[in-house]
Amino acid sequence: MDAKTLEGLVESNKMYQLVTERLDVVDPAAQDIYARFNMESELMELILELYNHDEENFQYQQLHKFSVDQVLAYLQASHKFYLSKKLPEIEQTMSHIFNKYGATHQLLTSLTAFFNEYKNRLVEHIRMEEKTFFPFIKNLISASKGEMNASDIKGMLESDSVDNFNDNHDPIEDDLKTVSSIIHSYSTDDETPLPYRVFLNQVELFEMELRKHAIIEDHVLVPMAKELENKLRAA
Repeated sequence: MDAKTLEGLVESNKMYQLVTERLDVVDPAAQDIYARFNMESELMELILELYNHDEENFQYQQLHKFSVDQVLAYLQASHKFYLSKKLPEIEQTMSHIFNKYGATHQLLTSLTAFFNEYKNRLVEHIRMEEKTFFPFIKNLISASKGEMNASDIKGMLESDSVDNFNDNHDPIEDDLKTVSSIIHSYSTDDETPLPYRVFLNQVELFEMELRKHAIIEDHVLVPMAKELENKLRAA
């Protein structure tokens, strides 16, 4: 096996782990939902394809064959994964850097201040979706299955809409690039201390993760939810 092939296998395995490890944080009580897209499912394979390729060339309609429930469940599993695993891991690395370098590096002060602010905005962003947008989609699903009466459906459609979410949905993943820029401006990769390189790797992977997450929301979940909403409004 040549070096290029080995590198490709390592990268593919890293992406596979990145996509599937979020299922480890799923609430056992919800296993019936997530059983429909376990690690061998076609949904996970397509999401892995999205992670491995340039999103501009990815055929989003491939994911539209799955139910809104499945796509929503995956995104909710991702939210829990970010809050319970990815953010704590990055914070742990930052703590290690602080303990090792203290206040001797101006970079540390900038990174800590920016990332803490970013983390707070990301957590607020996720909680907003979990509190308002995702429940609205669940209501759309229930209504489309005939599980809501006409009065409740009317009230739901009058109080909110998918368009309202789009109008207030900021691309928060873009701001994480600032962290990478700060580190890169500090020194070259060869000169950057190992803890900073570890932190940079974590941040760049997380930025990519959030970008793919936003793509699934914007190009798959939102159009599917909008279709359900339009059908209900036309009924």
